[in-house]
Amino acid sequence: MSLSILLQESLKNVWVILGLSVLILVLGWILSQLISKWVVSLLNRTPIVGIVIRRLKLSDLESINLRIRQIFRTLIILLAMWGAWKTLDSNPDISGFLMRSWADINTFVRLPVVIFIFDLALIAFETLLLFKAFGWIKTSFIVIARRIEAERGNRLKGFKFQRVQVFTTSQLTGFLLGVNKYTRYVINILLMLIYLTGVFSVFPQTRGIVTNILDSIFQTVGNGWQSFVNYLPSLLNLVVIIFATYYGLKLIRFVFFEIEKGTITFSSFHAEWAMPTYQLVRFVVIALALVVAFPYLPGSSSPAFQGISIFIGVLFSLGSTSVVSNIVAGVVLTYARAFRVGDRVQIANTVGDVIDKGLLVTRVRTIKNVEITIPNGMVMGSHIINYSAVSQERGLILHTTVTLGYDISWRLIHETLIRAAHATNGILTEPRPFVLQTSLDDFYVSYELNAYTDQPNTMALIYSELHQKIQDFSNEAGFEILSPHYGALRDGNPSTIPSEYLPKDYQVPPFQIRMNREKK
Repeated sequence: MSLSILLQESLKNVWVILGLSVLILVLGWILSQLISKWVVSLLNRTPIVGIVIRRLKLSDLESINLRIRQIFRTLIILLAMWGAWKTLDSNPDISGFLMRSWADINTFVRLPVVIFIFDLALIAFETLLLFKAFGWIKTSFIVIARRIEAERGNRLKGFKFQRVQVFTTSQLTGFLLGVNKYTRYVINILLMLIYLTGVFSVFPQTRGIVTNILDSIFQTVGNGWQSFVNYLPSLLNLVVIIFATYYGLKLIRFVFFEIEKGTITFSSFHAEWAMPTYQLVRFVVIALALVVAFPYLPGSSSPAFQGISIFIGVLFSLGSTSVVSNIVAGVVLTYARAFRVGDRVQIANTVGDVIDKGLLVTRVRTIKNVEITIPNGMVMGSHIINYSAVSQERGLILHTTVTLGYDISWRLIHETLIRAAHATNGILTEPRPFVLQTSLDDFYVSYELNAYTDQPNTMALIYSELHQKIQDFSNEAGFEILSPHYGALRDGNPSTIPSEYLPKDYQVPPFQIRMNREKK
């Protein structure tokens, strides 16, 4: 018998086939050990592998070698198992036995009780896998959160756009931690949906419920994404409008600030008009930008959006009558240059310093340090007295009236009043003070003292000191201010001049009686 016939007859023997299959498995295991070690040693001697390891900063080289050996062992053992299976399948008896065994197992598995047990086992396995996945995800996201906290102040230093701090370090870290937290929640929800899909798919009565829910969710997400993609051209237009408006306003602001500082001048444009004009131009530019951007807003063409816009416009029109009138009055007051911030003014019955002049209201601080807010419409409808308008150029004239009797020389009174004005703080020496005799009344003459000052904001204090000086200098000059209403019987009564201004030998005049005897 030849060797080939012997081998063919031997391969028909079941035990020989089984032995060959076991031999293939043993040889596969041995070869897996040898080949995995040889591959690891070859990789360790290859320079490019060392470069990659150093680039990736992989320090645990032993663990890497162990993983590589495990991978190659697994591959070779799988190949050996495949070869052993093919060897077993080559024998008709073994192949028939396996097919009959598989049919019996398949028949057993199809029993309702076995199916129910397998379903319960599958549900238990899915539940266990779900909790394992939750644990793995929790551990992974905790590691990410710790990494974010570790990078606080190092790589996470906030975000600054020019001089504007958009995100601080704490805000950026908190934002990333929030993204990390809610991403974990989303993944857990998706895992739960997948788990419910698997669980409900086990039983025919509930099969497809979660699938329909997932289809609805994914369809909604897909529709939203498609709507976003379709909206991208309009979004690009909005971005262009926003950027053009933003940098256009910066350019306009720069120009008007330079006008206010005086570096840019126009012959008929005053510097104090710069900021109010900037506010008006800014309002117009923003309004135009909103009008241009309106068609590109999402939902701007829907009837609901248009109805709300009309409703808001009607409400604004009905409720903004006084607001619009105040704004118009503020604009008129600004360009009429009725007053400026810091001026001492009188608006109706209010006297004080202007501390703020806006489009809607004007704020005045009175001499009693009371802040009064006056609507511009009321300011426009009242008479305005500006004490500071020409005070620096020609001086503000402060005036007060003194009434004195006919028995005193008017020249002496003029000289005394002018001396009192010169002695008062805040009164200018040039132009010189002057006195006007405004009336010749029945019992006295009215003398009006006029004096110039360049400090209108302290006019109340100047008036007070001026009245004090008039009293002092009148007493020194020796005449009494007895009018307009004063009654006295001079004989036997002292003078009304204070004692420190009277001579030391002054005596109260006695009553005098004169007798006229007629000669007969």
